[in-house]
Amino acid sequence: MSLLSTAVSGLSVAQTALDTTGNNISNANTEGYSRQQVSMETANSTYYGFGYVGNGVSVSEVSRITDEYLTLQLQSDTSDYYDLETYADLLAQVDTLLSNDSTGLQSAMDDYFAALQTAADDPSYVPSRDVVLAEAESLASQFNSIADYLGDIEDTLNSQLEASIAQVNSLATTIATLNAEIIAAEGSSETAAPNDLLDARDQAILELSAYVDTDVVEVDGAYDIYIGSGQALVLGNSAYSLEATPSEEDPTQTGITFVGSTTSIDITNEITSGAIAGMINFRENALDETINNLGLLAITFVEETNATHSVGIDLNGDWGGNFFADMNSEDLVSNRVSAYGSNTSSNDNYFSVYIDDTSALTGSEYTLSVPGPDSSRFEITNSDGDVVAEGSLENTFPQEIEFDGLKLVIESGTFKEGDSFTVNPYANAAAAVDVAITEAEEIALAYPIRADTSLSNNGTGVIDQGTMLSTDTSMFSVDGELSPPLIIVFTSETTYSVYDNTDPSNPTALDPPMENLSYVPGATNTIFTDDPGETQVSSWRARLPAAAETGTQGSFDSLENGINAERFEFYYTDPETGETSLLDEVSTETGTSAADIANALNLVDGIEARAYTEVQLTNFTNNGTTYNPSNDFEVWINGVNITDVVESSNQSTYMDGYPEEVPDEMTPDFLADRINSNYELSYMGITAKSDGTTLTITSANGDDILIEMTGDEPQEVLVDGLTDYIDPGDSFQLSNGQSYTIDPISGNTNGEINSLTGYDFTEGGPYEYEIYLPDGRTGYITMDQYYADSDSLLAAFEEQITDQLDDSSSASVSVDANGNLSYQVYMTVTGTGDPDEVSAVNMGGEVDIVMSDGISLETDPEIGGIFNGIPDAESTYLGFTFEISGTPVDGDEFVIEWNEGGTSDNRNALDLVALETSDLVGGEITFTESYAQSVEQVGTMTSTAEVQAAAAETILETTAAEVDSISGVNLDEEAAYLIEYQALYSANAKVITIAQELFDTLLASF
Repeated sequence: MSLLSTAVSGLSVAQTALDTTGNNISNANTEGYSRQQVSMETANSTYYGFGYVGNGVSVSEVSRITDEYLTLQLQSDTSDYYDLETYADLLAQVDTLLSNDSTGLQSAMDDYFAALQTAADDPSYVPSRDVVLAEAESLASQFNSIADYLGDIEDTLNSQLEASIAQVNSLATTIATLNAEIIAAEGSSETAAPNDLLDARDQAILELSAYVDTDVVEVDGAYDIYIGSGQALVLGNSAYSLEATPSEEDPTQTGITFVGSTTSIDITNEITSGAIAGMINFRENALDETINNLGLLAITFVEETNATHSVGIDLNGDWGGNFFADMNSEDLVSNRVSAYGSNTSSNDNYFSVYIDDTSALTGSEYTLSVPGPDSSRFEITNSDGDVVAEGSLENTFPQEIEFDGLKLVIESGTFKEGDSFTVNPYANAAAAVDVAITEAEEIALAYPIRADTSLSNNGTGVIDQGTMLSTDTSMFSVDGELSPPLIIVFTSETTYSVYDNTDPSNPTALDPPMENLSYVPGATNTIFTDDPGETQVSSWRARLPAAAETGTQGSFDSLENGINAERFEFYYTDPETGETSLLDEVSTETGTSAADIANALNLVDGIEARAYTEVQLTNFTNNGTTYNPSNDFEVWINGVNITDVVESSNQSTYMDGYPEEVPDEMTPDFLADRINSNYELSYMGITAKSDGTTLTITSANGDDILIEMTGDEPQEVLVDGLTDYIDPGDSFQLSNGQSYTIDPISGNTNGEINSLTGYDFTEGGPYEYEIYLPDGRTGYITMDQYYADSDSLLAAFEEQITDQLDDSSSASVSVDANGNLSYQVYMTVTGTGDPDEVSAVNMGGEVDIVMSDGISLETDPEIGGIFNGIPDAESTYLGFTFEISGTPVDGDEFVIEWNEGGTSDNRNALDLVALETSDLVGGEITFTESYAQSVEQVGTMTSTAEVQAAAAETILETTAAEVDSISGVNLDEEAAYLIEYQALYSANAKVITIAQELFDTLLASF
């Protein structure tokens, strides 16, 4: 190798170095360009015997300056940044929407409730009502606008996802193409690397990382790209693709499907970073939740407003109805369930989803799945993955499933193992808010009922104007009236009864009865239940004995009370599963008092049992002068003589004002006064009242009432040796006060039977009636005669009933204003004629069993118990409550009636206003708190996302700077290289010159 050749090699290497440096400088601002450098190596030396002589220099390679670790880190940081930056940008749109006064909801809601308050101040003033209607429409419009804007965001998001997926596919194709070109280029040279192609591939992967998370694996010079949970987007020179498809869970949303060579798979939730992940994260954790929270607020606001408005009456006296469009409209309930795209069934399922209880709503989406091992079982999970309902799929439809305040009805369809359905009752709710009424006069600001206090009341009791809860009860079955009107009658300071006041001159018992209820003087007592599911079963009153017992006064400790042994079985039906199970079982023995039965039943969860005993004494007969002067007409109540002669001075038996003188002829008034004045009976809770004809004795707690009496026995009065008449002696008729209905089973009197006229049963018959007899048997009556007057007609009924009773009993039949017949059973108690012997009757009481929602009752035996023949439990829910405070006294009355002409009544308006501050959303927070919570939640998420995005940007910039410090072109450094390589070039050129001169000298020597 000559000096010239050596110099030429140096010159060539210097030229290559200068070219590479120039290329670096030219691409200093080219995105993705990696600085290149020339690597030089010494050419192989030549051996000349004395040693090796160098042959110059050569270029070993022109390589990129890169750091593989930093390149991968840059890709990862890029994915993270675009994930968070996209998420934050999208969140900011929702945050601005909700928090802005002009686009948010709070201002419109404040204006609506303010207008309601103004209308409540003067409910008959129509202009104020006009403002309420206008503000309601504005509020509805604001709900709609927010829903529309959120819908637009969702539509835009779908479009962005589609565009991003297209970009991912384009980049995947580019990478696969570059893989092929790189492999081809590297194949043409064993050592040289196609630097520009490598840069282009790295840049394409970096751009891909902005959309999805990537896992890069080098295989034989090619880069395989994996995304999601390991799906190969690029394998060598082959590129696969993503496809924008309807979401698996919600067909209105765009999902992401990986399309492989043989299969396709949904990877929507598998992409964990990059802009696409930010979009999915925003949709699932922010947008959907915001839409659902807004829907929850809309549903609760509308349904609670409608519920309150519908129980009021408007300016025309008509029912309020729905103020806003029903959230359980046919269109809404039928579009709250969507099938998964992967379902294998025939997709013939039809569902309805109803809002059932707003206080239990959660705002969650749900998944109804058929997990297997076959298609007979279902499971419903909320968005947190918690199971909220499960059970068997029935073969008959419709099937109802209740959970979280919702009622899902499977109307029809077939199911297969693995099927799933999305249940979302909230998505379309805000967009559906619409004012249903069109005229201001239709706004129901008044209550349909009112309470009045009797002017003759002597106590300090005060009744409020009540709270309306529902009109879906029998009390409102007739438009324009309360059916029936009610009267609350206090029987003492601590007890009251509620009666049907249809006929104010003759109040009658309700069904179920509400008698002898407890009252706490001085406290606020709620009258009527607010539990729609509460029911009541009331027993028959204890049966009258066949005859009075006789014996020595005070010797009847174990006298039968008319109550037999009975077993009570309580069952509970789970509202979610529909399964019924035994809750508890209670058995009572023969002779147990009603009070003790109630006490035993009260130990059962969900049961409130109350007892009282009532005995009626009437038709007193005595002539004042006894056959035996020492055989007075005397009466004992629970061992207390109430007919004894007590001196007024220094006595401690009776209260002040008691009737001291015992009348010659026994009267109900005297006995009532004596009972109510007696200290001992008062302590026992025994009171009495008289209407002048009948004495009613009551034990408020249901203890037995033992009545003992002595007096003359009935005797024949003879005249001239012949019976002139029967002197009844001292006696009275006794009843337990139980009324039994006389039910027609054939023939129709059209309500024409009354207490004034007769009836002709010979026409239109046969007339047959069915009755329940006190011993548990069923009796029958046939009427086929003509009766000229009411007395003879009722007597005919009494005769047939009495024939079916015990020998000592008789029936008394009455008819109400509607022509309904009923009877009571009486027995006659007479004196024995022996002053040392009394006639005694011990009467047990009645038990009312009030059961919480879902509880039912069965009793045994079938005949003989006080609950035999009792109909199914009846609702105690009237649709309203009242409160009475103070201390009413015996005889005080309060009337509850229809609010006729109540145009100036604002009670329902105040209830509508009160909704604003009531914890109604989820049963925990107010409307304002609910919306503020959504605003705060989105605001917090936005702030957090922006901080995280800023941090991710800093990290990305740091990594990019590190990459640039290694791979980027530094112009100062490259300028220095130019000088260095220029000097190298010049030096080698000088060597060539010297070589030429040497060569010329050599030639000249010849």
